[in-house]
Amino acid sequence: MIIFRYLTREILTSTLAVSVVLLLVIVSSRFGRYLNEAVSGRISADVLFSVILLRIPSIMELVVPLSFFIAILFALGRLYIDSEITALNACGYSRKRILGNVCGPALIVAGFVALLSLWLSPLSLDASNSILEQEKARSEFETLGAGEFQVLGGSGSVIFTESISGDRKQLNNVFAAIAKQATENDAVDLGSESGTRALIKAQSAEQVYDSQYQRKYLRINDGQRVEGEPGQPGFRVVDFQRYEQLIEQPEIRVKAAHDRVPTLALFGKDDAASQAALHWRLGLPVLVLMLALLGVPLAATDPRKGRYTKMIPAIVLYMMYLVALNATRGAIEDGKVSALALWAVHIVAAVIGLILFNAQALGRRKGRRKQKRGGLANA
Repeated sequence: MIIFRYLTREILTSTLAVSVVLLLVIVSSRFGRYLNEAVSGRISADVLFSVILLRIPSIMELVVPLSFFIAILFALGRLYIDSEITALNACGYSRKRILGNVCGPALIVAGFVALLSLWLSPLSLDASNSILEQEKARSEFETLGAGEFQVLGGSGSVIFTESISGDRKQLNNVFAAIAKQATENDAVDLGSESGTRALIKAQSAEQVYDSQYQRKYLRINDGQRVEGEPGQPGFRVVDFQRYEQLIEQPEIRVKAAHDRVPTLALFGKDDAASQAALHWRLGLPVLVLMLALLGVPLAATDPRKGRYTKMIPAIVLYMMYLVALNATRGAIEDGKVSALALWAVHIVAAVIGLILFNAQALGRRKGRRKQKRGGLANA
């Protein structure tokens, strides 16, 4: 029990430490991407941290197995470097017992990964995507900032307002520069004709809602519109008291993706994508157990070579394992193979782990036989 508690403490502590480091790296990358969207006005800065926090469970379900695998290599590798494994073997503590002790923390980590993949991750993904879809449904004028120039859509058109009312529906002292190639996909084109540039300056603008047609419009009051090509004659100047323009809004997708569907709901679906998502979630805890079987033989290190000599081959093997799972899932979604193909990948990993485990034991037996022959020859 002393050795079991020691290995459990070392493996779980290392798993936690590595998970935190990897999580910080991945979250920093995701945060930068969402921050760019917030700066460009596509999403509100108020929901930025909520989206990041809700994405953490889906990140952790892949980070934790990798962290656990690295923790096994760290913990057992140190025992090999310090020749403690040699001492344990001399006292009759076999490698099978070491594997059995590693299975204890493996079951704990597998249970945590099962909690993430089967319940928490779909729940958090559904909540975060709901927030993002609501942000996409907001008009660009709801994300404007007073005293700031903001690009509309991807056309390069720019709008500026001096101040905004508290309900964010009234703009004061509005200036808009319409690019030459405004497209119909922009949220607002302000009536620019194809192949022309236009400048609009108005005292105020407001967002109005037509309850009959359930559409939003931008109403510009007391302004002037100048249209033409810089350096060319023939500018057209139009003064207006009121000008209205439709604000196009993307539709909210109500159909949830398969990664966001609750696990129990996936059992009642027969389509390939749902079955692929279901077996993927069920297989993640099994992934942890397979990594425990692979990690014990891969952690065996010659004290003279250092504890990190097998780290790179182990990581490469893990990446091949994960890539095979992802490729198989894609093939299942495309209807090329059955959902049971995911379990075939896990079985192959188990076979490789058993081969490595038994090959190491066979090598040690041969080494002992050579030592005995050498001792008899000297005698």
